Amino acid sequence: MRQAMRVLALSTVTFVSLVLLIWVAAGTTAFDNGTASASAAQEPRNLTALVGGGQDTNQLLAFFPMNLRVRRGDTVTWRIEGDEIHTVAFTAGTNADPAAGGIQFPLGVPGEIIPGFAVPVPGGGPTDVMLHPQMAFPTRAPGAPVETYGGSGFFNSGILSKQPAIPGAPPNDTFSLTFDTLGTHPFLCLVHGDRMLGTVQVVAGDADVPDQAAIDAQASAEMAPLLALLDQARAQGRLPRNEPGPGGTMLWFVRAGSSDLFSGDIRHHVMDFLPKDLTVRPGDTVIWGSTYFHSVTFVPSPPSPEFVIPRFQPDGPPQLVLNPQVILPAKPAAVYDPARYFNSGDIGPFSLGGFTWALTFERPGTFEYVCLFHEQMGMKGTITVQPR
Repeated sequence: MRQAMRVLALSTVTFVSLVLLIWVAAGTTAFDNGTASASAAQEPRNLTALVGGGQDTNQLLAFFPMNLRVRRGDTVTWRIEGDEIHTVAFTAGTNADPAAGGIQFPLGVPGEIIPGFAVPVPGGGPTDVMLHPQMAFPTRAPGAPVETYGGSGFFNSGILSKQPAIPGAPPNDTFSLTFDTLGTHPFLCLVHGDRMLGTVQVVAGDADVPDQAAIDAQASAEMAPLLALLDQARAQGRLPRNEPGPGGTMLWFVRAGSSDLFSGDIRHHVMDFLPKDLTVRPGDTVIWGSTYFHSVTFVPSPPSPEFVIPRFQPDGPPQLVLNPQVILPAKPAAVYDPARYFNSGDIGPFSLGGFTWALTFERPGTFEYVCLFHEQMGMKGTITVQPR
């Protein structure tokens, strides 16, 4: 179960509204406008880079720029730009416990272990899991000075989100580090470690490096082709696909999320059902497929169940337990009943439930369903069953 949940995607608003009530990373840095004189440019600078991108159901899963070149003494502030949640984590020279949810670092040497996404709840049952505390919470305490990265050690933003936990509270939307050690330092998103990787190259103080304007231009240049892939992915999924089923019925296929089918680039994802609205006949079956981390959920009495349930501890941060009503499948009948809760649970590459989920419809009407992990972004769909 731990392996199955390690890279599960989340709803930004649902998760952050819980986490940031407990732990808010404070402080932002001023951004260099790229117009300093040649002499001032040798002084330590404050630079900014972006985490994620896109809007609503169109999401980019990358750092922008992916590779930074800065001078020794510069401070980099990463600011979340997309609506999906992410982290910024430097992990070189550290090893998490594999027995406690550690996984292989994609950029590291074999045996270099970093915190995974989810871990078993201590003393819980076989399906009781929670977010890995080292992944979810920042290493810098609220209000503490910006940390200096010396080339090794565990430095993590915790879950970044644009949304404040409560009105008037600062959101955990930035993460800053000062770099004083020459070399190339890899970092990653602990939520999307299979695709969100980057480096910071630190050079001598008199070296020629990009200013903020050049960094912004590079970020825009890297975003542009991924935004185009989002448009292509959405267009590829608009037309419904079907084939004959048993007894004169039809089998219909819906993508739960989608990326461009031909590029092979997984740094973009349409967080939507494609087609979004599907019309079928009584007796037809709909089959949803996912290559990311989504659910197909019919909630008879909104609101939807919360994904994370905090359990407060006497010391330290709370346990952020994943709600079994969300992550585990619920199919009380083979045929859809609008009065009952139907849920695929997580379907995707690392799900114990597999890549697909199917449901047969008999009763005429229009029925709304959601992805419990991305509902706040607008990942909703409808099935309309026409009368015979």
